[in-house]
Amino acid sequence: MNKRMHIWITVGGLVLVALLLLASNAVASDLAGPPDVYLEDVAALQSKSSWGSGWVTIATDTCTVFNHNLGDDPDHYAVELWFLDEGVIGINRRNYGGLEVNGSWHGAHWQELTANTIKVCRNSDDIVADQINIRVWITPTSPDYDSGWTNINPGQTITFPHNLGITATDLTVSLWFSGTIRGIHHFGYGGLAVDGPQKMLGAYWHNLTDNTVQVTRYPDDTDVKQVRVVVVHSDPPDYDSLVAFGGWKSIAQGSAFTFTHNLHWDPDMLLVRGECYDPVAGGINQWFVGGNHDWFVGWQGSNIQNLGRNTVEVYRQVNDQVCPQVRVRIWKREFKVYLPIILKG
Repeated sequence: MNKRMHIWITVGGLVLVALLLLASNAVASDLAGPPDVYLEDVAALQSKSSWGSGWVTIATDTCTVFNHNLGDDPDHYAVELWFLDEGVIGINRRNYGGLEVNGSWHGAHWQELTANTIKVCRNSDDIVADQINIRVWITPTSPDYDSGWTNINPGQTITFPHNLGITATDLTVSLWFSGTIRGIHHFGYGGLAVDGPQKMLGAYWHNLTDNTVQVTRYPDDTDVKQVRVVVVHSDPPDYDSLVAFGGWKSIAQGSAFTFTHNLHWDPDMLLVRGECYDPVAGGINQWFVGGNHDWFVGWQGSNIQNLGRNTVEVYRQVNDQVCPQVRVRIWKREFKVYLPIILKG
């Protein structure tokens, strides 16, 4: 089988093991009915190399340790975390990695990934992650480029030469963090502005080209001691908004756009990949994943929300300056892409 038929996914839209739980955990009428998937394939992957929590409730201002018990090197794992808002925005990644505004903390993140456990933390004032779904699985192949764990200083930008020589829009980037307190984690993914005193935390990737990609760590960050960058040449998606719209889709500040993929697929079996394009500063990027509130600019970033069988929505924050154009790719059934399935959340 072609190598790219089994390329990894990190933090992304593959729901392998929750499949058998869906009958008792349907989250909306749009999810009703049996999922269109090869059950035997999912069962084989579940039994051999993957684990999922299913949709579970985590109280605000708490962390929960999950035992995945896969027993392998964490560097061989892929991880994904989705949120479920029982009110307005459905399956989503708003405030992914955390968001702070005027002393209130929102969103959720994962941390402390080990051979057998992973911890998920929900912030004290969060209202959009009523339930979470966390999954861990062993990646079946090696990526096309892997930087390995690389030291990065506060305020530093590193250019990683993946040298694949492939059109940037055909590539997929994954970024992981490591630190002494949170272990392998995604706290502050995309950047996290904090008030009182003002500081900028976390890190993000940007300026993806045919041969390079950049990672920047914010100057006040204390948790991202090392970063690991993976770049993969992915198989063609089942839905690509670049094809549907003939290019990157512009979204106005403070508005949402619904992409109609018409795949008629259980959303928990979709791989949803999104990036932003900023022709001035960030190029192809995942800057301010899930959203951010900055004391100078205001609300920034974008996020995926209302993921369903035939549609998915992207929301752009009202003051955003880094995500004027977006792209959404979606794969179904086969597990092909290594990525943090986050369009800015």
